[in-house]
Amino acid sequence: MNLNLSQLAGAQHRVLGKLGLCLAALAMAAIAPRSALAEDVKGDPTYNGSQPIDGELDKYWNAEQKVTSLQNPMYERKGGFEAALHFGVVPNDSFYFPKAVGGRLGYFLTDTLSVEGGFSYLLNGNSDLQAFLIAVPGGKNGPTDLTKGAKKVPQMKWLSSVDLAWAPLHGKIGIFASKLSNFDLGFVGGVGIIGANIDTSADGDSVPESKVKVGGHWGATMRFYLTRWLNVRWDYRQFLYFPDQGKPFLAPVEFTLGLAFLTK
Repeated sequence: MNLNLSQLAGAQHRVLGKLGLCLAALAMAAIAPRSALAEDVKGDPTYNGSQPIDGELDKYWNAEQKVTSLQNPMYERKGGFEAALHFGVVPNDSFYFPKAVGGRLGYFLTDTLSVEGGFSYLLNGNSDLQAFLIAVPGGKNGPTDLTKGAKKVPQMKWLSSVDLAWAPLHGKIGIFASKLSNFDLGFVGGVGIIGANIDTSADGDSVPESKVKVGGHWGATMRFYLTRWLNVRWDYRQFLYFPDQGKPFLAPVEFTLGLAFLTK
């Protein structure tokens, strides 16, 4: 009986030993390919110390999260022409309220520097002050026209300019997290040319003469790009000119909004 128990215990130990050897062999078989793959990856010159799956995930997520910095204007403009159509107002004339309709044409010497010429035809309407002076209520025979017998104020008919424009400020805008556009802000200065009806008489009895006056102007411009070749453009201009000898200078301000087309 004791012999049988001893034989049974020996057989049990042999079975457990063989089972352990089998498990160890299986473990080594599973580890060996992974070690070989790791050695192969480490031999790759692009290996950065991370596991292969981490490298693949890095490639995916880096591509998704990468955002290009806008160091230069998004669109190249050097050597290109820009044509703009605009509509605007001249709000600081005390006696008239001119509405401006016109356009501009420019050529880019660099991506930020351009030469430009502009023209605006003015559609004049009387301001509230002028309308009051023409028909002052309270007279015995009805409204009184106080402008009769008085020297008439200058009435601008058109504005023109030749200037140098510099747009050193630019930025980018993300629209609905799917479209990237950009804008720029610049400054302009140059020669302003104004066509106006000017009363040169002493008592206002003569008809105002049509004259061309040359002065200066400065301002600012802002573009918001809708596409590569189309942008919405806002412009501010202030002109300086002397309507008559010995008279104070006038400083009309023009605000315009329009569409500009770039050929580059």
